This record gives sequence, structure tokens and C-alpha cells, in this order.
Amino acid sequence: MACCAFALALAVSALLVPALAAAQRPLIEIEGASFRPFPIAVPDFKPRSGDSADLGRELAAVLRDDLAMSGLFQVLDPRSFIASPEREGVTVGTIAFPAWLNVGADGLVKVLIDKNGSTLGVEVHAFDVVRGREIFKQQFDSAGQPRRLAHRIADALINHYTGEKGLFLSRIAYVERRGRSKDICVMDVDGHNASCVVRNNFINLLPAWDGAGALLFTSYLSGNTDLFRVDLGSGAVTPVSQTPGLNTGASVAPDGRRVALTLSKDGNSEIYVVDRDGKNPRRLTNEPWAIDSSPAWSPDGKQIAFVSDRTGNPQLYVMDADGGNQRRLTFQGNYNQTPAWSPRGDRIAFTARDERNVFDVFTIEVAGGRVQRITQDQGNNEEPSWAPNGRLLAFSSDRQGAKAIWLADPQGNNQRRISQQSAACLAPAWSSLLPELK
Repeated sequence: MACCAFALALAVSALLVPALAAAQRPLIEIEGASFRPFPIAVPDFKPRSGDSADLGRELAAVLRDDLAMSGLFQVLDPRSFIASPEREGVTVGTIAFPAWLNVGADGLVKVLIDKNGSTLGVEVHAFDVVRGREIFKQQFDSAGQPRRLAHRIADALINHYTGEKGLFLSRIAYVERRGRSKDICVMDVDGHNASCVVRNNFINLLPAWDGAGALLFTSYLSGNTDLFRVDLGSGAVTPVSQTPGLNTGASVAPDGRRVALTLSKDGNSEIYVVDRDGKNPRRLTNEPWAIDSSPAWSPDGKQIAFVSDRTGNPQLYVMDADGGNQRRLTFQGNYNQTPAWSPRGDRIAFTARDERNVFDVFTIEVAGGRVQRITQDQGNNEEPSWAPNGRLLAFSSDRQGAKAIWLADPQGNNQRRISQQSAACLAPAWSSLLPELK
């Protein structure tokens, strides 16, 4: 049977792949001024058996889109191919490498697809076109989630070519506005498989990932601005913090045991840290005449960025995780907010309002203070959130009318819209989940 053949091939390839990979990685030097996207060709997946040609075309398109979205690859247009992928196999002797070189490909990915009932199996081969040799081979299977299968392939290829984990098995939470209500929703990185996990005809705001299977969010569900948790499996909603006044803007520590949030239970908006269940509040800021809000943990859990207007207008600040060593970070502009710490620890993305009252996304170096603008002259752009590998930013933008979720790299390049809903989509929160490659 096909599934047994795939299992046997997987066992054999497990012995071969490490030797191939060790000799080649990394093939793309990501850092430095010399970086350029790696030119790669991805033909439609070739059916091994069964009627899977249409599915092969669909999944190849998903893979091409993922690789292009990563910003690491220059994915060649299939219409430019002069080789005949249908006639070629997946062995070196069957591939017309000069034809692929002539269209500008340095790399070539060929995939065999096998559909057996509800189970899909694929065999992925990657080739160094310049040297005419195979450099990667891996087998995958999936039951009922073909797009996820393509995302897994993309992550595996990114890992092979760069030595870094990919991001396409992570997800993005966001707020969807319908009429007067706002719902908490989740979608794949490419905008597909969107579904709302909190839809209660109330205003629900500021989703934040809380481990593998839950989201924290702010809601007026109980008549106050309270913090809740929703289990993504069961949909069960439970309260986390319901003190008088504001309970909002949650940020979960990297260890998963602490939550930073904004509370106003003492009459003023201050930063607190509570246990995961909302107990044992510890006050970190104490500015009776200022508003302190929007905490964001550093990736090592040792610092927290936040917003304060203690000097007259909202600026970004950084403090130690116990509230000590509070220091101002931004000195340009008079309205800076929504800090998001890069998973790499070196930069913080934020929203700033310029002299025209237009919002744009910026980043600032934590150590040096250098500011870089990500968006400009494209409507209002707000609420940045980092991809788990720090290579992309998600943010909301109204450049096409209603707010939608967009992506860009940290230099502002490769901007693309991912949310496709007609309803306004805002406040993206990128999950930090990076499952092991399979």
C-alpha cells in the first residue's frame, strides 16, 4: 500500500538527510548587507498516483506563496519555466539543470504527491541547480489538512536553507469588528482558516497568546473592563482579572507563569504583574499623575517595555521585570504607543502618530536608540506584532479602506495584506508557537 511505502521511505530518508543537510547549511546567509533573496523554482507537485493533479497545483501555490512571504526567497514565476517539470523525475539524472539555470534558478524544489483516502503523502526533493545535485529530501504526511502540509514543507525548507525555524505553523490572533461588537478571531499566517473564538455581541479587545491552547483578551462581557481567557479547543471563557476599573493589555511572560497587565484598581492606570490565574498582583509602576499601560515582555523575561505619559505625552519606557531601573526609550515624536518586543531581543516595534495625526509603525533599537520607519504614506498603520522568528511584522492598516492585517519585514519591505474579510480586522497578535519540524 502507498502508506506503507511512504513509511519505509521515511525511515530510509531519516538516515540520509542529516548527512546531506550537514554538508550544506546554511545555504542562505541572512545577516549582513550582502543578503539577497535566494532564487528558487517550485513546479506544481507531481502526482505519484491517484487523481491529485489539482491538489498538487493548489499546494504548490501555497508553498510558493509561503516562501515568497518569508522574504528569504525569490520565487520564480512558473510561467517562466522552459524545462518540462511533467517529464522530469526527482532524481539528478532526470533533471535538465541547464534549463533551470537559464531561467535564473539557483534552487529547485520538486514534490511528489500521493493521495490515499483522506491521507496525503508528499516526498520533497530540493536541488542545488548550480552544482546539479540533490541537497534535501524529506517525507511528510497529513490527514485532512492539506494547506498545513504545505506550510510544514515551507518551514522545513526554511530550516534547511537558513538553519532557522520557520513560522508558517504559527497563527495570528486578531480583533474583527462587526457593527458595534468586536470578536476575537484566529487565522493562519497566510490569512486562511480564519475563525472567531469569542463572539458574544460585546466589545472584546487586545488578544494575547497564553500557551499552546489559549488566548487572553480584554472584554466588557461583565460590564467592566476585565481580563478573560478563552480555551481554543473547547471555547470555554474564564475570568482572569476582574478588579475595579481597568484590567487590560495582557502580556504573558516567556516562562508562561506571569502576566503583565494594566490595572487601575488604585485609582490610576499602572503596570502590574499577576500569576497566570490572576492572583498575587505585584505593582511595578507608581506614577500617581501619569498613565502607565501596554506592557510587553522582553524575550528573556528580564525586562518589560511599557507606555507612560509621565513626561507629558505617551512615550516608550523599559524597566526590569521587578519594576526597577525604569528608563525612557523614545525621545522622538509626541505620541508613541503599543510596544512589541522582537523575539531576537534587539528591537521594539511600536506605533507613532506624526504631525499630520497619521499613525505609522516604527522600530527602535533597545541598546542604541536608532529608530527605523516601517510604513509611510499608506494610511494609518498600527499595533505591530512580531513573527516568532523576528523576520516579519504583522500590523493593522486602513490603506485600502476598512482596517486589515498586513505583513512587512523589519525594513518595511515586502508589504502584503493577509486578512481577506470585508469586516475590519485589527490588533494582530502573532503566536510564539514553533512546533518541531516533522
